[in-house]
Amino acid sequence: EISRYKFRKIKKMLEYKENPKNPMVCMSVTLNIMRRFLVLPPEHAMLDPGAFFFFRFVVVSIFGAVPLMSSTTHLMHTIITGEYHLMETDLTYIVSFITSYVAVWAFLLKLRHVAEMYIFLSDFEAFGKPKDFDVNNENFNKYAKMHFVYLEIVVWLIVLASNMVKSESCHQDNIRLNLTEVCGLMTNSWLPFDIDYTPVKEIYLIFQIFGGHHFYMLAGLMAWLVFETVQHIVVRIRDIKHIMLEALSQEDPLLRKQQFHFAIRYHNALFGLVDRANEAFSIFMFTHMVVTSIIMGIGIYTFLHAKSVSTIMVCVGWFWGLFMDCISGQRLQDETSELAVAIYDSPWYDCEEELKRDILFVLHKCQTCQVLCAGAFGIMDRAMFLAVLKLTYSYITLLR
Repeated sequence: EISRYKFRKIKKMLEYKENPKNPMVCMSVTLNIMRRFLVLPPEHAMLDPGAFFFFRFVVVSIFGAVPLMSSTTHLMHTIITGEYHLMETDLTYIVSFITSYVAVWAFLLKLRHVAEMYIFLSDFEAFGKPKDFDVNNENFNKYAKMHFVYLEIVVWLIVLASNMVKSESCHQDNIRLNLTEVCGLMTNSWLPFDIDYTPVKEIYLIFQIFGGHHFYMLAGLMAWLVFETVQHIVVRIRDIKHIMLEALSQEDPLLRKQQFHFAIRYHNALFGLVDRANEAFSIFMFTHMVVTSIIMGIGIYTFLHAKSVSTIMVCVGWFWGLFMDCISGQRLQDETSELAVAIYDSPWYDCEEELKRDILFVLHKCQTCQVLCAGAFGIMDRAMFLAVLKLTYSYITLLR
């Protein structure tokens, strides 16, 4: 089990700002990007971010909620007036923005577990540095930059391909259908007062772009955060497998026992790490399980019905996030199973009786695969990915 004393010790080290050593070596690129989007505190405050950190994000959330508010009020207005104009576009934005908000705030409320998890991943005093850690960490830092560029492209396509570029057709629809839409904004908007004049409309558009960019980026970054975190957990599972097999190959019974017991402690700590990952990400995984099919179903229907490039890009973003997280969960299960197979295939039956009992206990424990939970309602794996795609198709068929 990861000791609380260990975390108190690391907390003191992190709070010493003049310390030239950077303890957060694991996933440094991704964590720094998350800090720029204001969902992670500085390194020295990881375990105690303070009230200002949360107050700052509350302010960001309020200003970033403009596109959500716009789509919601427009949907309510078009239903009340009986116009039913572009309802599917409103629904795509509403569901995707609400899901992003829920996922981000659920992550922030579990920030203590997040901090402990990443401090443990960067601490090599207790169990040493995993084999191939540096290579994997360097590679995934590069992949994190590439994924960030991909996200920026997708999100800016969502923003720029929205109603902003449809001003002319919007004005024509207003004349043809006798509507009063405010043209040139990111999302369909209705307010009880007039904003269709300069510079009010331009200021309102800036807030819409800020909110859309910030929270769609955060949703994509969180999907990558889960993917990269699981990769580093897998690196440690493989390290445990290497240590256990190396211990069982020792000729000296005392050395064999010491090394294997060290591997058991390492394995127990890893169980605690996976628990913390599930505490931090389970609500986000739950939204994937429940809401992604709705977002993709409505978004694809909107693309087919209204030729909206913006909504299809929303679908692309959520599809890729679902794919990464389901692959991560499946990989976590597979690596746990491979650990049990590797131990079973080793000559463990030649060991002394006391060590045999310990090995059997480890084998029994490995029968329960480590999983990436979607709350208490499911697990993220290949079967979940296929189930969400099937449900998406059902929504599209129902809407058509």
